[in-house]
Amino acid sequence: MKLHELKQKRNTIAADMRALHDKIGDEAWTDEQRTSWNKAKDELAKIDEQIAREEELRKQDQAYVDDQEQEQRDNQKKDGEGQNDEQRGQIFDKWMRHGAGELTSEERKALRELRAQSVGADEKGGYTVPTTFLAKVVEQMKAYGGIASVAQILATSDGRTMEWATADGTNEFGVLLGENEEAGEEDTEFGMDSLGALKMTSKIIRVSNELLQDSAIDMEAYLARRIAERIGRGEARYIIQGTGTGTPKQPKGLATSVTGTTSTAAATAVTWKEILELKHSLDPAYRNGPKFRLAFNDSTLKLISGMEDAKGRPLWLPDIVGVAPASVLNVPYVIDQEIDDIGAGKKFMYCGDFNRFIIRRVNYMTLKRLVERYVEYDQTGFVAFHRFDCILEDTSAIKALVGKGAAA
Repeated sequence: MKLHELKQKRNTIAADMRALHDKIGDEAWTDEQRTSWNKAKDELAKIDEQIAREEELRKQDQAYVDDQEQEQRDNQKKDGEGQNDEQRGQIFDKWMRHGAGELTSEERKALRELRAQSVGADEKGGYTVPTTFLAKVVEQMKAYGGIASVAQILATSDGRTMEWATADGTNEFGVLLGENEEAGEEDTEFGMDSLGALKMTSKIIRVSNELLQDSAIDMEAYLARRIAERIGRGEARYIIQGTGTGTPKQPKGLATSVTGTTSTAAATAVTWKEILELKHSLDPAYRNGPKFRLAFNDSTLKLISGMEDAKGRPLWLPDIVGVAPASVLNVPYVIDQEIDDIGAGKKFMYCGDFNRFIIRRVNYMTLKRLVERYVEYDQTGFVAFHRFDCILEDTSAIKALVGKGAAA
């Protein structure tokens, strides 16, 4: 008997039992009625067991089908995505070299799909770059922002403004309680800041048409390198220096966000004790973090690398590949050229847990191809757009060393 037939039979028996119950009402049950009821009840129990077995078998069969279907979908999706990425990369290369006019209708459709991934304005001639191209840009951008290599990177699909809580919890402590003693209250003080998406451009990159027509040139790698140089340096500058404003269009920057400072005794010099004081101005909880670093520019490193402590030991230690990173006072460091030189009132050295510094990047990049603008030079222009922002979520996590002089 099929499952639906079993369920129909069960419903019939259940209906007959209810009818019998209603018919008897408040009167006493006869032996015949009791026997009929018990017989129906036993039969109902047997059918319920049959239905339960059938449903369990169906459930197992469906689970097997679902598992196989998901696996097949995953494999198909994986194969399809790899194929699409490769295909789109080829179409993107053809678009870069020859423009949309040389594309077939199917290739134009693929480019439109790239374009549709953008949540920004649907600007004529601009297309969201394939993931492989973006990966090349991001990889090469690492060379221009030391802080970005240790900060927490937050990748988002769009650039909508996010309200982000900031706090300083180092002065909050738990307290002991006696038996049956009421717990006290202490509100956590949160600040609110906005994490937006500053729009940055690579500026126009002019490429000769001879170079575009040379199929031996890897245009993706060439343009990715040029875009990374410009956007990488620009992003690094705003991440450190910012504008101090902190709006979706004006990144606040690390220099303004870091409010905890220690000062040097001289305007243009630093001692090992001052660096040690900066290090120990951070709570040990931050010093134990995996992203605890010193940060300064290469000129400051040059100065520090020749310094010694009171016992004549060098502050700087070289890295041992695969064993230990280069360090100053046993603290690993990062070099970021956008950090100020030592000077009066300048924050020239940072120390802290840089995992608390958030860099938000929008996961798409738009590239435009400009044909007519440089036609007299027989050149084609390309311009890329990138969106990012940054925020220090814990104001106690990073502190700065400031040159004696003007207030930080």
